[in-house]
Amino acid sequence: MFKSLSSPLLFLACALLFPHFLRAQSTINVANIEIVRDSFGVPHIFSETDAEAVYGIGWAQCEDNFHLMQDNFSFVRNRAGRLMGKDGATLDFLYQLFGVEDFVERRYAKDISPEIERLLQAYSDAVNRYAELHPKEVKRKDLFPITPRLIVGNYVFHFMLMHSSTLRLGKFFSEEFDYVAQNQFGHGSNAFAFSPQITTDGKSYLVGNPHQPVNEMGNFWELSVHSEEGYEFYGATFSVGGLVPSLGANRHLGWTHTTNYQHSADIYRLEMHPTKKNLYQYDGKWIPLEVKHAKLRVKIGGITIPVRKKYYRSVYGPTMRKKSGYYSFKSHVYHNLKVTEQWYKMGKAKNLDEFMAALDIQGLPAQTITYADDQGNIFHLSNFSHPYRDEAYDWSALKAGNTTILPGNTAANNWSLDRIHPVADLPQIKNPDCGYVYNTNNTVFRMTGPGENLQPKDFPANFGLLHSNNIRGKTFAERIQNYERVSFADVRRIREDTRVNKASLSLRNCMNCDQIPRLLATTPELAPSHAVFQQWDGAFDAENKYATAMAISTLYFAKYIRSQFGNEEKDVPEDELIAAMLKAQNFLLKHYGTLEVPLGEVQKAARFDVEMPVGGCVFTLASTHTKPYKKDKMEIISGDSYVFYARFGENGLEELQTVNAFGNSLKEGHPHSTDQTEMYVKQQTKAAELDRQKLRSSGRSYHPK
Repeated sequence: MFKSLSSPLLFLACALLFPHFLRAQSTINVANIEIVRDSFGVPHIFSETDAEAVYGIGWAQCEDNFHLMQDNFSFVRNRAGRLMGKDGATLDFLYQLFGVEDFVERRYAKDISPEIERLLQAYSDAVNRYAELHPKEVKRKDLFPITPRLIVGNYVFHFMLMHSSTLRLGKFFSEEFDYVAQNQFGHGSNAFAFSPQITTDGKSYLVGNPHQPVNEMGNFWELSVHSEEGYEFYGATFSVGGLVPSLGANRHLGWTHTTNYQHSADIYRLEMHPTKKNLYQYDGKWIPLEVKHAKLRVKIGGITIPVRKKYYRSVYGPTMRKKSGYYSFKSHVYHNLKVTEQWYKMGKAKNLDEFMAALDIQGLPAQTITYADDQGNIFHLSNFSHPYRDEAYDWSALKAGNTTILPGNTAANNWSLDRIHPVADLPQIKNPDCGYVYNTNNTVFRMTGPGENLQPKDFPANFGLLHSNNIRGKTFAERIQNYERVSFADVRRIREDTRVNKASLSLRNCMNCDQIPRLLATTPELAPSHAVFQQWDGAFDAENKYATAMAISTLYFAKYIRSQFGNEEKDVPEDELIAAMLKAQNFLLKHYGTLEVPLGEVQKAARFDVEMPVGGCVFTLASTHTKPYKKDKMEIISGDSYVFYARFGENGLEELQTVNAFGNSLKEGHPHSTDQTEMYVKQQTKAAELDRQKLRSSGRSYHPK
């Protein structure tokens, strides 16, 4: 019917018949986009509009990490099993089990404004155009085209995977969700902010130190944005689909994130009918379970095998069957689709009031937010989507990190995320008298100076807030007490510290006790380790030959803790601690013949053909999580990833120092995949150029296509 219409009329007809057609059209002029690559390959995007800036982000991201971006988008296309085998098929299954596609379709028109859809469409256009012009890099043609809805679904799913609730689900259904339980555990972060009242130069400081994976999808990608519409930001986003920067600084303010561990999901045990199949009781009625089948294809060797996996849905949500019965899962992630809008508007805020208005969007379902600005404000918020639970119901069993099984037969415990607690209700501290706030994934009741911390009595029990501290939080609190005022160099020394208080090392919720030293002293089999421990000064620097046995022990501690995830309040049994330390002792004696081996000889930062010694461990503020590497070494898998130090004065952002683990690309052979490794292992940084003209004239400049 449209053959006789001119192009403008055809466009108008489609727009009237299909409203989303008009909203989805790209208006990007690539001639308006300039990408400037600095000496470390960091892309700096200059554009006339914000949408053009996002197109430039998408294009540059493809240049650096297109191979991983395709893996990342494969599960929203139900193609991950065909690309990544069993692990990929698990992601395909989870995407379907969690009902991400249905959630996106249900919320999209309500949550995604035309302004944000323009950004989503610009990013989609960039990725699709790159795929069109680089067909040899395309892994599967049926991954394309990428659409705004797929990008939004990708965000939802990644928050589900990052969420502590999914880890508990992974523990509970370990046989079905081993990928999540095994691969997401152990990531943490540090965040510190200091106000002018405690700094030696009267400036405010912000330290961002997320502990993400360094050699896989979750790593960071550094960039800056300079739009004539007012979007000017220097920071990082995820390297595999991050639409806008998710942490860093603009001219006036900055923020960073850490993962928080409040209670954020429930598991319900359904009361099934004694004789009739797939019926469960709910408020006195028998209701049929909705039976679903995930259609998967798994690549094993050179063969792709079709697989059907049964699951269910109840009034609570996704449901699985175990030997002990049927269980439903409900997560706080599913509130809205506004994460892109929130990060975008946080990045465009010019002061604390505008920043707080962006937080009120509540598109981020979790993650703490630590903030500083050029007016001397500092702020820490334990951000999460928390429903209004029925106060008449007994929620006393809810504890952060615990897997609490609730009865699945009553609407009294079936909360809704259509209405959540506003930001004002959440744990937060603004401008404390002590002049600092901090978070190390520890309790919200330890995030500032003594006497100014929040109290548990001030929050509903059904918030399920984490009460326990951790060793990194305890270390920061000890270090900051040594300073009446701190300089910019001082806060770096604190963040880069590889020391712990060895006399009080404990995995008993980090209380003041000497659990590990005591076990070393009283276990005859550990006599060699005890002798080394006595000579150790508590530092995990790469040259320290007395720290290695303890660093390797933490690898085995972490394995046990991971196996018990969902029991955060449970102590590590002493026989498990002894076993871990014996394994470390035997490992070193077997491969090196001595326990006195420099830590960096065993512990490596390794990517492709680059391998360098690295210090730190899971206990230290300068954090290092490892796994076995080769036959006689360990390699870092997560810990310090993207690190930045920002200083704000009356004239705005005055200094920004950064380092991005190994480099800004995860593509083997890329010139910037390993060029920051030496800086990274030596705890050095590069100065970000903040002057637009200098930046624009000093790097390699080009336009995307």
